[in-house]
Amino acid sequence: MGIRVGDHMSRHRRLLAGGRAALLTVGALLTVGAAQGQGTAPTTVELILDASGSMFSRLPDGSTRIVAAKTVLSDFISRLPDTPGLNVGLRIYGANVAANGPDACKDSRLVLPLKGVDRPALLDTVARTRPHGATPIAYSLGLAAADFPQDAGRNLIVLVTDGQESCRGDLKGALAGFKARGIEVDLRIVGIDLDASAVRSFAGIGTLENARSGAELASALGRAVGAVAQPGVQSVPVTVTLTSGGKLVASGPSVSFGPALGDGTTTLGNSNGTYSASLLPGGYTAQVTSGAGGTQSFGGLSVTPGGPNRFAFEIGTVAPVALDLTPRPPVAGSTVKVTYSGAPAGENNWVAVALKAAPDSEYLDTQTAKGASGAVDLNLPDDTSEYELRYYLSNPDGSRRVVGRSMPFTPQHVAASVSGPASAVAGSQITVKWTGPSNPSDYVTVVKTGAPEGSYLDYKYTRDGNPLTLTVPLEAGDFELRYSSDAGARTLASAPITLKLGSYSLTAPATATSGSTLSVNWSGPNNGGEYVTVVRKDAPVGTYTTYFYTRDGNPGKLKLPTEPGEYELRYSTERSSPNPTLYSLPLTIAAPSGAAAYSLQAPASVTGGAQVQVKWGGPNNPGDYVTVVKAGDPVGTYTQYFYTRDGNPGTLKMPFAPGDYELRYSTEGQQPNPALYSLPIRVVAASYSMTAPRTARAGSSIQINWSGPNNPGEYVTVVKKGADVGSYTSYFYTRNGNPGTLPLPAEPGEYELRYSTEAVSPNPTLFTLPLTISK
Repeated sequence: MGIRVGDHMSRHRRLLAGGRAALLTVGALLTVGAAQGQGTAPTTVELILDASGSMFSRLPDGSTRIVAAKTVLSDFISRLPDTPGLNVGLRIYGANVAANGPDACKDSRLVLPLKGVDRPALLDTVARTRPHGATPIAYSLGLAAADFPQDAGRNLIVLVTDGQESCRGDLKGALAGFKARGIEVDLRIVGIDLDASAVRSFAGIGTLENARSGAELASALGRAVGAVAQPGVQSVPVTVTLTSGGKLVASGPSVSFGPALGDGTTTLGNSNGTYSASLLPGGYTAQVTSGAGGTQSFGGLSVTPGGPNRFAFEIGTVAPVALDLTPRPPVAGSTVKVTYSGAPAGENNWVAVALKAAPDSEYLDTQTAKGASGAVDLNLPDDTSEYELRYYLSNPDGSRRVVGRSMPFTPQHVAASVSGPASAVAGSQITVKWTGPSNPSDYVTVVKTGAPEGSYLDYKYTRDGNPLTLTVPLEAGDFELRYSSDAGARTLASAPITLKLGSYSLTAPATATSGSTLSVNWSGPNNGGEYVTVVRKDAPVGTYTTYFYTRDGNPGKLKLPTEPGEYELRYSTERSSPNPTLYSLPLTIAAPSGAAAYSLQAPASVTGGAQVQVKWGGPNNPGDYVTVVKAGDPVGTYTQYFYTRDGNPGTLKMPFAPGDYELRYSTEGQQPNPALYSLPIRVVAASYSMTAPRTARAGSSIQINWSGPNNPGEYVTVVKKGADVGSYTSYFYTRNGNPGTLPLPAEPGEYELRYSTEAVSPNPTLFTLPLTISK
């Protein structure tokens, strides 16, 4: 089946008029060319393409966002020079996981690495990209830091997107990975019809240009890559041969090439069946017109600076592929099942959906079609224009032609509604009911009254259930509930809701002892994520230390800081960033005094491994404990310890290694656990010895005299000579008397008697004596 060249192609070119000229003028700014071949540092460019569902929406000039983006990127890729030192990679987000999928916010892949210029792979990947999911921009930029090599040179990211971050990522912190790796990167953001909110979201993280037409998009991309494309744009020779049924067609048809960007066509001259012309590098669509076959269109052509730019078109008649979809008519914005039959052989042929009036070079969602017949799923835009299905036959030279079309169809909008309470407390959760098509990308959200189409705050996808629960903003005023879709910016239904500020208060003593637990009464709406914390007076909004959630009961308990001073109790919420203060109450924290003052009493010097009685003074707050550590160990360090709640005095097992130590009165209430009081203590080495026979008979028992501190867990055992520390066989505890009786092994050999302890793992050897066991 043929198509008419006239109005359809001309309309598409007018939409992108001026874009090609803008990209071509880039050449005068670029310095990659021959200079890089002479040893200049490399230039590395990562293209990041938005493939979120909203890319199906249309620009004000009537072109579709995804079509405009693909056309401009493909034309740019076609003209990239074959220059040593130029590396161009491609990362795509939103193409693999539905926006409501559990991994939608991690759907970002480096599909082509930053290594050289793999033009065929770049072009094919861009052509096959399917808008599908969410907009994880911050996540993608964070991953990009690992994509770039650390070699010196110019590094550029060109992000092409039609919306703002949808995964609550930190855009301003997204480039921290580059700084951590010592890589300087120039971030250029090319927006596609961004609203004011999206434009504001990119403030301070790169250079932004916002395009509202295909031509503006081409110009913006040209300026974004102005320092990395070809140094000079010159025409290159292009040749075409035609075959019909595999046989050369030497004369008859006419061949013309039209640029993907801009107006005008070039007719190729024919010399003995070889059609030729000189063309500027870029993307093209060819038209072959003959008396018998009418006009056939071959799209996806890439004319490159380095050639060879030789194309071979099979223009023979191909039986039309039959195409149909279910259901008919479909719902706008839905996923439909498309069947095809009678397809020609090929593994890389496509089934696509396109506007009926669009040229063959312009298509929307695509799927690979394998075999003579089959079925694929395609996503439809949220639009009620007239569409058709097309079967694209892929040729070895990279070109594609349409060899099958369905009957046209017009998607239908399904009536939608959304309902919720007429008013609610700001920051609360509300229940929202809805009716509508429930397409995969449909969602319900709450926004300021009059917010631009496509705006959202908290949201839930309709596939998550009915009714849905939304958290409304922490702001009083007039808002609205909206039923919307990622597949387009249209609001399908809305309902007004008025938000009113809640009433908040806190009641607690004006003063309290440091480290103590304070009981705090509160009043408030008790919305999800509301909490009470204690912070230094005038601490920044969002600061917190210990806290309790209001949902956990009233009054709540707060562990207070151990450092005296002026503080505030704050009633806050996690529902907004930084967590706002909804109510505050001053609090003075004083150091313990009198009987509650901190103190420790213990011997100044003890034997290693001994158990020591430690008297303590202090408030005995929950989590208070006494431990022993090396003198000068970092705050929060601990070894053996006892809780003050377990009694006074407490018992501590001393380390075995001699040296200077500290007893510390600490608490678990803060990180790191602070030392509230310390007392020096010296550990001296204990004296150990054993007296026993040097030889004995296998299987007999021997008497062993020992001397040592007889600390709990100390024992004497017999092991093979050289056995690992901590090994043991038969043994006796020193606490059981002196001398002790030890049964010997039945196997003769060289052994050791060891005086050890269970107090440390692996049980250390404190004294050893050789023993020979004979038959």
